[in-house]
Amino acid sequence: MEDMAMSAGALDSVRFVPEVGSTNDAAIDAAREGAAHGWAISAGRQTAGRGRRGHAWASPTGSLYLSVVLRPGVPMQNMIALPAVCAMGVMDALHELGLAGHVGIKWPNDIVARIDARDGAFDRKLVGILVEARSSAEGPFAAVGMGVNVQPVQVEKHVAADAMSPQALGPISLEELLDADVPGLPALAERLRDAVIARVDAWAEAVRAGSAAAGPLAPILAEYFDMVPMLGHQVAVLSPTGQVMNTGVFAGLDMWGRACVMTPAGEQAYPSEAVSLRDL
Repeated sequence: MEDMAMSAGALDSVRFVPEVGSTNDAAIDAAREGAAHGWAISAGRQTAGRGRRGHAWASPTGSLYLSVVLRPGVPMQNMIALPAVCAMGVMDALHELGLAGHVGIKWPNDIVARIDARDGAFDRKLVGILVEARSSAEGPFAAVGMGVNVQPVQVEKHVAADAMSPQALGPISLEELLDADVPGLPALAERLRDAVIARVDAWAEAVRAGSAAAGPLAPILAEYFDMVPMLGHQVAVLSPTGQVMNTGVFAGLDMWGRACVMTPAGEQAYPSEAVSLRDL
């Protein structure tokens, strides 16, 4: 599979379509037909977008929807780190736009934001990220999907009940955060794709060099910690339906990406597939 990998400098242009069912579905189909590492498709609207755990994903116009094929050339068990790695790549791209201090990662991989770079809670969602791993004749691959709020988002009441999970944050957009003009959708898509691929390539190289012996997140964990503003906060541990399962202090992450929460009964480790965390 490694011979299908590409350096960031050799990537093709991101394909853009006005509307698509799901950019991730399109990327998965392309990968199964042999699309290389870094192949990407973006759209101005999705008609069948989805989020983590199968939640419907509201896909209004005025946002960017982008999916990228990832062939990192590592064993499938290491791909559990890809959501965190991809989120770090998105953070890199947002920092380049001037949003350092305004954005952070909401474990495991969504991007949250605040208006004031020096103060205030990271209580608005800017980017949703979904990573789906699959297999093919060429070996395992993944598709990372990103939904970026570019223009201010108005979530209609009838959409909110179906398209937002019980613990969903209110949206915020690049236009609301940036003093400068927001890049056009094609340029923004290229910037995000390139930043994500750069992060994935660096992580994959570290994995192949043996740096992930303790766990797939070992090569990135220290830097990832610095991007997660909720660390050290009192949090509620929520089930997929929004039920509070436990409370405690978000103390850290283990090498497999599980959230370590110090509860009254001691430290508990929770996988992102089973729970979400909410600031208290």
